[in-house]
Amino acid sequence: MSKSVVIGAGWHPDLFRKEAAQLIGEYEIIHPHALICDSEKASILIQRSSLISEVLQPGGVVNLENPIESISTSFLKLGIDGRVAVRATRSGERVKGWSSRFIAGEIGGKLVEAGYEIDLTNPEIILRVHLLATTKGFTHPDDFSSEPVIAWGITIHDGDDWAQRKAPMRPFFKPISLDPKLARAMVNFACPNGGRLLDPFCGTGGLLVEGVLCGMDSCGSDLAWPMVVGSRENAQWAVERGGVGHYDVRNGSALNLSETWDNLFDGFAFDPPYGRNAWKSEDGFDLLSGTLKSCHNIAANGAKLVTLIPWPPELIDAPIEQGISFGKSWGDIAEAFSNAGWSIVNTSAIRVHRSLARRLIFSEKK
Repeated sequence: MSKSVVIGAGWHPDLFRKEAAQLIGEYEIIHPHALICDSEKASILIQRSSLISEVLQPGGVVNLENPIESISTSFLKLGIDGRVAVRATRSGERVKGWSSRFIAGEIGGKLVEAGYEIDLTNPEIILRVHLLATTKGFTHPDDFSSEPVIAWGITIHDGDDWAQRKAPMRPFFKPISLDPKLARAMVNFACPNGGRLLDPFCGTGGLLVEGVLCGMDSCGSDLAWPMVVGSRENAQWAVERGGVGHYDVRNGSALNLSETWDNLFDGFAFDPPYGRNAWKSEDGFDLLSGTLKSCHNIAANGAKLVTLIPWPPELIDAPIEQGISFGKSWGDIAEAFSNAGWSIVNTSAIRVHRSLARRLIFSEKK
């Protein structure tokens, strides 16, 4: 089975790696937002993740010493026929001696010597050469670092259509809606192997859209009837875009989910309602803790739950123990999860803008 290089979009490297672990299990990290796995696992990431920008298969990694000869020789050994475009790119800081144009030209020259036709306009094969350099000042906290390496391979995937799934593109639209990249990641955390998904605060249905597109039984409920109707419209829009998952949207309270839903759920994903400065206010804490208990009442064995809570933007890089949300300490938040029957697996801080941050919490049923 050939190796694949999966390059993340760079938006949130920590979340990219955690999502990949949830979807495919083990892999080799080569850079904060790049990994190596086998082709079967790469296929899963292509189908499910919106946090990747490119997949190279077959692919590999070389160091910065004589990459032209190494990559040219490795490509020629593949014995692939067709018109080729060599495209060299870089992410991260500048590296002394690296020129994407020079690298692409030199490798292209060696391929021409070997009998290949170079076609930069309409190639049959795209040979990607990507310098993964050190990145300073990530937007989101990340404790992983690596030396610069060069990934190379045949491009088989260059990201999904998440930009076409943004809220204004859907039939029912409200200004406040989850970024589809984040919504897809939350769905993947909640139901990595498929199954039955519930969003008890479905709002405009952003999480349901992603669930339907991933082929899940996607359920949502909301106290506001306009949101119920709008979520149904958006879920149907996802079906019309090729989603094969079923959807069911009902009117009901997140605090009494057993009265709204029959049967058990494999995963829960939700973004509870809160205002810009909600991390200071205790108003939402009772709603969060009550919803955690309500979800647990209808959770299947092994169920997973992922949610977002407001977080002080000035503390996004600080130790989690210093944070507060809904006017409560992190210890209080963690205790609410535990008391409701959920064990926290990991968390990720997400910067939204200068005055708002969030913390994604991924948990499993005890």
